[in-house]
Amino acid sequence: MNVITLTLLHPVQLTPVQHWTFDEASIVRVGRSTDNQVVLYSAVVSRYHAEIRRVNSSWELVSLGANGTYFEGKRISQLPVRDGMIFRLARSGPNLQIHFSRPDTVSVKRSTESARIPIPALNLPFNDAEEDDKTQPLLKMQTAVVPDSKTTMDTDSSSGEPSEEWILRQDGSTIGKYQSIELLSQGKVGITYLGERSSETVLLKTLNPGWINHPQALSLFERQAKMLRQLNHPGLPRWRDFFRIDGQPFLVTERIAGKTLFQHILDRGKVDLKQAIAWMIEVCEILEYLHQQSPPVLHQDIRPQNLIYRAHSTSSYQLALVDFGSVRGLDLDELSAAYLALEQRNGQATYLSDLYVIGTTLAFLISGQQPHLFYRQWQQDYRFSPDLIPGLLPELIEVLYQLTEPNPSDRYQSAREVGAALRSLI
Repeated sequence: MNVITLTLLHPVQLTPVQHWTFDEASIVRVGRSTDNQVVLYSAVVSRYHAEIRRVNSSWELVSLGANGTYFEGKRISQLPVRDGMIFRLARSGPNLQIHFSRPDTVSVKRSTESARIPIPALNLPFNDAEEDDKTQPLLKMQTAVVPDSKTTMDTDSSSGEPSEEWILRQDGSTIGKYQSIELLSQGKVGITYLGERSSETVLLKTLNPGWINHPQALSLFERQAKMLRQLNHPGLPRWRDFFRIDGQPFLVTERIAGKTLFQHILDRGKVDLKQAIAWMIEVCEILEYLHQQSPPVLHQDIRPQNLIYRAHSTSSYQLALVDFGSVRGLDLDELSAAYLALEQRNGQATYLSDLYVIGTTLAFLISGQQPHLFYRQWQQDYRFSPDLIPGLLPELIEVLYQLTEPNPSDRYQSAREVGAALRSLI
């Protein structure tokens, strides 16, 4: 076993996306940092997430990341490696398969089931961190170069779903009229690429192959593209284009360079109260604009991962709110679900659910700790309890309590009202 190959698998069909092969290696490190042997960019992947270590004549998998490493659905800390095993980085992160051979002899397990993620769990247009490419590595898109400029999608006749042979038939690395295509992120439902046109870098978002024949997924995607086109606010990414290539829908938006607030806290630690409140006031102003649309537009996925601190002063707003989502639903991990109001976790989001997450996000910014640490049983409810956060002033605790009341009618009733309460604190 002198050769070991790691294969990144497609998140739905578990087909190969990329291989890494190592000869005579004793340790193979996997993570987001560029000094790992296998570099994967994902919001749930730690800088140093896992190691495959050689121990005498065998190998073992060791978990290092805060979000955990999973094998057969169970979180592991250390596990003997066997040929062909598949492990996952974090509960919702990338799948990797291990082989003791080179890629040309690798037989990758393929899922025989169609994608069956409940439509309420779709998060469109998907979770990607639109970060400056100077701060995070990007995984290059692997394309097959063929003569024409169409997109082909082969269908597995037994399931009615696209097969693993989903090939963007492009001239080099183009999608339609967009060039210099790079893969930014890929989740269960969607794919996000970076591209360029007329010297502007943009984001191209589309559905995973397993969802192209799903009428509800297509309807949600197209409805969201239409909605985004009608929005015009300096705190939101601007719509650029919507098109199809042989039935494959693509939504194109402005790419906002910068770091997410989540990454900002990871890199620098918690921020002072005045700065955190200023950022949340910006979010309130964006939400006020969205909620005043007819009908009201809900974001439904406000978290530090979807708030970008701009790298360049191209707007009056320091932050940009990205990645609108439909109800995130049933596949949330504990860390993500802790930001959301209970009614939203149950699939019944309203504009008051958007206001709830201002409280949990503010708590993360000023404490540097995930909000799931601050929940407890309180009378008849299991609720977010800001008095568990050390060092907060009573006035701030009171505002956070009202923001995160379990009963929506007990919360602030508008984004403007939340903004006024936050301004009173500084």
